[in-house]
Amino acid sequence: MSNTNLDLRPISSIAGVEVLGVDLRRPVTEDVQRSLREAWHHHALLLFRNQELSEEDQLRAARIFGEISTEGEYGDQNYVSNVIPDGLTPHGELAFHVDHSWSDNPLRGLMLYAIEAPPAGSGGETKFANVKLAYELLPPHVQARIANLQIVHTYPDQNKHVPIPGPDPRPGMPTSTHPLVFPHPVTGEKLLFCSPRHFDRIVGLSADEGLALAHELTGYIDRPEVVYTHVWHPGDLVVWDNLQLQHARTNFDRAYRRHLRRTQIGMPAAVTA
Repeated sequence: MSNTNLDLRPISSIAGVEVLGVDLRRPVTEDVQRSLREAWHHHALLLFRNQELSEEDQLRAARIFGEISTEGEYGDQNYVSNVIPDGLTPHGELAFHVDHSWSDNPLRGLMLYAIEAPPAGSGGETKFANVKLAYELLPPHVQARIANLQIVHTYPDQNKHVPIPGPDPRPGMPTSTHPLVFPHPVTGEKLLFCSPRHFDRIVGLSADEGLALAHELTGYIDRPEVVYTHVWHPGDLVVWDNLQLQHARTNFDRAYRRHLRRTQIGMPAAVTA
Protein backbone atom coordinates (compact mmCIF):
# COMPACT_ATOMS: atom_id res chain seq x y z
CA MET A 1 0.00 0.00 0.00
CA SER A 2 1.52 3.28 -1.10
CA ASN A 3 -0.81 6.16 -0.12
CA THR A 4 1.87 8.44 -1.57
CA ASN A 5 -0.56 11.37 -1.75
CA LEU A 6 -1.66 11.16 1.86
CA ASP A 7 -0.28 12.11 5.25
CA LEU A 8 -1.63 9.42 7.59
CA ARG A 9 -1.32 9.25 11.37
CA PRO A 10 -2.31 6.06 13.23
CA ILE A 11 -4.96 6.66 15.88
CA SER A 12 -5.14 3.13 17.29
CA SER A 13 -3.45 -0.24 16.90
CA ILE A 14 -6.95 -1.71 16.51
CA ALA A 15 -8.07 0.23 13.46
CA GLY A 16 -8.01 3.67 11.96
CA VAL A 17 -5.79 6.50 10.78
CA GLU A 18 -6.18 10.25 10.82
CA VAL A 19 -5.90 11.82 7.37
CA LEU A 20 -4.01 15.11 7.52
CA GLY A 21 -4.02 17.93 5.00
CA VAL A 22 -7.21 17.04 3.10
CA ASP A 23 -9.98 19.68 2.98
CA LEU A 24 -13.18 17.91 1.97
CA ARG A 25 -14.99 21.18 1.26
CA ARG A 26 -13.32 20.98 -2.14
CA PRO A 27 -13.19 18.15 -4.69
CA VAL A 28 -10.01 16.12 -4.42
CA THR A 29 -7.98 14.73 -7.31
CA GLU A 30 -8.43 11.23 -8.69
CA ASP A 31 -5.02 10.27 -7.27
CA VAL A 32 -6.06 11.35 -3.77
CA GLN A 33 -9.39 9.56 -4.13
CA ARG A 34 -7.59 6.32 -5.04
CA SER A 35 -5.25 6.73 -2.07
CA LEU A 36 -8.17 7.38 0.28
CA ARG A 37 -9.95 4.23 -0.89
CA GLU A 38 -6.75 2.25 -0.50
CA ALA A 39 -6.26 3.57 3.04
CA TRP A 40 -9.90 2.83 3.91
CA HIS A 41 -9.62 -0.79 2.80
CA HIS A 42 -6.36 -1.22 4.69
CA HIS A 43 -7.18 0.60 7.95
CA ALA A 44 -11.01 0.19 8.05
CA LEU A 45 -11.53 3.71 9.48
CA LEU A 46 -10.44 7.17 8.36
CA LEU A 47 -10.68 10.29 10.54
CA PHE A 48 -10.66 13.82 9.10
CA ARG A 49 -10.53 16.56 11.75
CA ASN A 50 -11.52 20.23 11.64
CA GLN A 51 -13.76 19.90 8.61
CA GLU A 52 -16.51 22.46 7.87
CA LEU A 53 -18.87 20.53 5.65
CA SER A 54 -22.24 21.24 4.11
CA GLU A 55 -24.62 18.38 3.33
CA GLU A 56 -23.46 18.42 -0.29
CA ASP A 57 -19.79 18.41 0.78
CA GLN A 58 -20.44 15.29 2.84
CA LEU A 59 -22.26 13.52 0.00
CA ARG A 60 -19.38 14.31 -2.35
CA ALA A 61 -16.89 12.97 0.20
CA ALA A 62 -18.93 9.80 0.71
CA ARG A 63 -18.98 9.13 -3.05
CA ILE A 64 -15.20 8.79 -2.94
CA PHE A 65 -15.75 5.48 -1.15
CA GLY A 66 -18.80 4.14 -2.96
CA GLU A 67 -22.37 4.60 -4.00
CA ILE A 68 -24.68 6.48 -1.64
CA SER A 69 -27.20 4.01 -0.24
CA THR A 70 -30.79 5.09 0.34
CA GLU A 71 -31.88 1.69 1.66
CA GLY A 72 -34.09 1.99 4.71
CA GLU A 73 -36.39 4.85 5.63
CA TYR A 74 -34.07 7.82 5.94
CA GLY A 75 -32.89 8.78 2.44
CA ASP A 76 -29.33 9.66 1.47
CA GLN A 77 -28.57 11.65 4.64
CA ASN A 78 -29.96 11.82 8.14
CA TYR A 79 -28.99 12.99 11.60
CA VAL A 80 -28.13 11.09 14.75
CA SER A 81 -29.25 13.86 17.01
CA ASN A 82 -30.98 15.08 20.14
CA VAL A 83 -31.07 18.59 18.67
CA ILE A 84 -33.74 18.21 15.96
CA PRO A 85 -37.20 16.64 16.39
CA ASP A 86 -36.66 13.81 13.90
CA GLY A 87 -33.11 12.91 14.92
CA LEU A 88 -32.24 9.21 15.02
CA THR A 89 -31.47 7.48 18.35
CA PRO A 90 -31.29 10.80 20.21
CA HIS A 91 -30.36 9.48 23.65
CA GLY A 92 -28.86 6.58 25.52
CA GLU A 93 -26.45 3.74 25.04
CA LEU A 94 -26.48 1.63 21.88
CA ALA A 95 -25.12 -1.93 21.78
CA PHE A 96 -22.60 -3.04 19.17
CA HIS A 97 -24.13 -3.57 15.76
CA VAL A 98 -23.64 -3.65 12.01
CA ASP A 99 -25.93 -1.18 10.28
CA HIS A 100 -28.46 -3.05 8.13
CA SER A 101 -27.28 -6.49 9.22
CA TRP A 102 -31.00 -7.30 8.96
CA SER A 103 -30.73 -6.67 5.19
CA ASP A 104 -29.54 -9.08 2.51
CA ASN A 105 -26.98 -6.38 1.65
CA PRO A 106 -25.58 -4.79 4.82
CA LEU A 107 -24.10 -1.34 4.28
CA ARG A 108 -20.45 -1.43 3.25
CA GLY A 109 -19.59 1.82 4.92
CA LEU A 110 -20.86 4.65 7.08
CA MET A 111 -19.84 8.27 7.44
CA LEU A 112 -20.56 10.45 10.48
CA TYR A 113 -19.82 14.16 10.73
CA ALA A 114 -19.91 15.85 14.13
CA ILE A 115 -21.66 19.21 14.17
CA GLU A 116 -22.12 19.29 17.96
CA ALA A 117 -20.82 16.83 20.56
CA PRO A 118 -20.82 16.49 24.36
CA PRO A 119 -17.66 17.71 26.09
CA ALA A 120 -14.84 15.16 26.26
CA GLY A 121 -15.38 12.88 29.24
CA SER A 122 -19.16 13.38 29.22
CA GLY A 123 -20.07 10.28 27.21
CA GLY A 124 -21.60 9.95 23.78
CA GLU A 125 -18.44 8.39 22.35
CA THR A 126 -18.62 5.89 19.49
CA LYS A 127 -16.88 2.58 20.10
CA PHE A 128 -15.56 0.59 17.13
CA ALA A 129 -14.95 -3.15 17.50
CA ASN A 130 -12.68 -4.83 14.96
CA VAL A 131 -14.51 -8.12 14.38
CA LYS A 132 -11.61 -9.52 12.37
CA LEU A 133 -9.53 -9.31 15.55
CA ALA A 134 -12.47 -10.59 17.61
CA TYR A 135 -12.69 -13.69 15.42
CA GLU A 136 -8.95 -14.28 15.77
CA LEU A 137 -9.32 -14.20 19.58
CA LEU A 138 -11.81 -17.07 19.55
CA PRO A 139 -10.46 -20.40 20.83
CA PRO A 140 -9.99 -22.93 18.01
CA HIS A 141 -12.89 -25.08 19.24
CA VAL A 142 -15.25 -22.07 19.07
CA GLN A 143 -14.01 -21.18 15.59
CA ALA A 144 -14.70 -24.77 14.54
CA ARG A 145 -18.15 -24.75 16.12
CA ILE A 146 -19.32 -21.60 14.33
CA ALA A 147 -17.58 -22.23 10.99
CA ASN A 148 -20.75 -23.28 9.16
CA LEU A 149 -23.46 -21.67 11.28
CA GLN A 150 -25.93 -19.11 9.96
CA ILE A 151 -27.19 -16.16 12.01
CA VAL A 152 -30.48 -14.29 11.63
CA HIS A 153 -30.59 -10.58 12.36
CA THR A 154 -33.73 -8.48 12.60
CA TYR A 155 -34.61 -4.82 12.82
CA PRO A 156 -34.12 -3.41 16.34
CA ASP A 157 -35.88 -3.78 18.67
CA GLN A 158 -38.20 -6.46 17.38
CA ASN A 159 -36.10 -8.87 19.39
CA LYS A 160 -35.90 -8.61 23.16
CA HIS A 161 -32.46 -10.16 23.58
CA VAL A 162 -30.57 -6.89 24.04
CA PRO A 163 -32.43 -4.41 26.29
CA ILE A 164 -30.79 -1.31 24.85
CA PRO A 165 -32.84 1.78 23.86
CA GLY A 166 -33.50 1.97 20.15
CA PRO A 167 -36.20 2.70 17.59
CA ASP A 168 -39.73 1.48 18.17
CA PRO A 169 -40.51 -1.88 16.55
CA ARG A 170 -41.74 -1.48 13.00
CA PRO A 171 -44.03 -4.32 11.88
CA GLY A 172 -42.96 -5.86 8.61
CA MET A 173 -39.33 -4.79 8.83
CA PRO A 174 -37.06 -7.44 7.36
CA THR A 175 -34.88 -10.15 8.78
CA SER A 176 -31.90 -11.61 6.98
CA THR A 177 -29.66 -14.65 7.30
CA HIS A 178 -25.87 -14.50 6.92
CA PRO A 179 -22.87 -16.70 7.74
CA LEU A 180 -21.82 -16.25 11.35
CA VAL A 181 -18.24 -16.24 10.03
CA PHE A 182 -18.58 -13.64 7.30
CA PRO A 183 -15.91 -13.35 4.58
CA HIS A 184 -14.92 -9.76 3.90
CA PRO A 185 -15.92 -9.05 0.29
CA VAL A 186 -12.62 -7.30 -0.53
CA THR A 187 -9.97 -8.99 1.61
CA GLY A 188 -11.62 -12.38 2.16
CA GLU A 189 -10.65 -12.20 5.84
CA LYS A 190 -12.94 -13.86 8.36
CA LEU A 191 -15.21 -11.53 10.32
CA LEU A 192 -17.33 -12.39 13.35
CA PHE A 193 -20.80 -11.42 12.14
CA CYS A 194 -22.84 -11.40 15.34
CA SER A 195 -24.57 -8.03 15.72
CA PRO A 196 -25.75 -7.91 19.35
CA ARG A 197 -28.32 -5.17 18.86
CA HIS A 198 -29.92 -6.94 15.88
CA PHE A 199 -29.57 -10.59 16.94
CA ASP A 200 -32.62 -12.80 16.46
CA ARG A 201 -31.45 -16.43 16.37
CA ILE A 202 -28.84 -18.89 15.12
CA VAL A 203 -30.12 -21.39 12.59
CA GLY A 204 -30.17 -24.98 13.83
CA LEU A 205 -29.80 -24.12 17.52
CA SER A 206 -32.53 -23.88 20.13
CA ALA A 207 -33.43 -20.40 21.33
CA ASP A 208 -31.51 -20.94 24.58
CA GLU A 209 -28.46 -22.41 22.82
CA GLY A 210 -28.41 -19.65 20.23
CA LEU A 211 -28.74 -16.90 22.79
CA ALA A 212 -25.99 -18.42 24.96
CA LEU A 213 -23.65 -18.63 21.97
CA ALA A 214 -24.48 -15.06 20.92
CA HIS A 215 -23.68 -13.80 24.42
CA GLU A 216 -20.39 -15.73 24.37
CA LEU A 217 -19.40 -14.22 21.03
CA THR A 218 -20.48 -10.74 22.10
CA GLY A 219 -17.99 -11.00 24.94
CA TYR A 220 -15.19 -11.14 22.37
CA ILE A 221 -16.58 -8.22 20.37
CA ASP A 222 -16.56 -5.98 23.45
CA ARG A 223 -13.03 -6.81 24.63
CA PRO A 224 -10.76 -3.79 25.14
CA GLU A 225 -8.09 -5.28 22.89
CA VAL A 226 -10.40 -5.08 19.85
CA VAL A 227 -12.20 -1.77 20.61
CA TYR A 228 -11.22 1.77 19.63
CA THR A 229 -13.28 4.50 21.32
CA HIS A 230 -13.67 7.75 19.41
CA VAL A 231 -14.28 10.94 21.38
CA TRP A 232 -16.13 13.32 19.10
CA HIS A 233 -15.14 16.94 18.52
CA PRO A 234 -17.06 19.33 16.27
CA GLY A 235 -15.62 19.08 12.77
CA ASP A 236 -14.68 15.40 13.02
CA LEU A 237 -15.61 13.30 9.99
CA VAL A 238 -15.25 9.53 10.35
CA VAL A 239 -15.82 6.98 7.58
CA TRP A 240 -15.59 3.30 8.45
CA ASP A 241 -15.99 -0.20 7.06
CA ASN A 242 -19.38 -1.31 8.39
CA LEU A 243 -18.53 -5.00 8.02
CA GLN A 244 -15.10 -5.07 9.69
CA LEU A 245 -15.97 -2.56 12.43
CA GLN A 246 -19.09 -2.89 14.52
CA HIS A 247 -20.02 0.28 16.36
CA ALA A 248 -21.72 1.17 19.63
CA ARG A 249 -22.46 4.32 21.60
CA THR A 250 -21.78 5.11 25.23
CA ASN A 251 -24.44 6.77 27.35
CA PHE A 252 -24.36 10.54 27.88
CA ASP A 253 -26.11 13.26 29.85
CA ARG A 254 -29.24 14.43 28.05
CA ALA A 255 -28.34 17.99 28.98
CA TYR A 256 -25.59 17.91 26.34
CA ARG A 257 -26.30 18.45 22.65
CA ARG A 258 -25.17 15.74 20.26
CA HIS A 259 -25.74 16.35 16.55
CA LEU A 260 -24.06 14.16 13.92
CA ARG A 261 -24.83 13.89 10.21
CA ARG A 262 -24.91 10.35 8.81
CA THR A 263 -24.38 9.06 5.27
CA GLN A 264 -24.75 5.44 4.14
CA ILE A 265 -22.32 3.84 1.67
CA GLY A 266 -23.52 0.86 -0.33
CA MET A 267 -21.53 -0.69 -3.17
CA PRO A 268 -17.90 0.43 -2.68
CA ALA A 269 -15.86 2.09 -5.37
CA ALA A 270 -12.97 0.06 -6.75
CA VAL A 271 -9.65 0.90 -5.14
CA THR A 272 -8.06 1.52 -8.54
CA ALA A 273 -11.04 3.26 -10.14
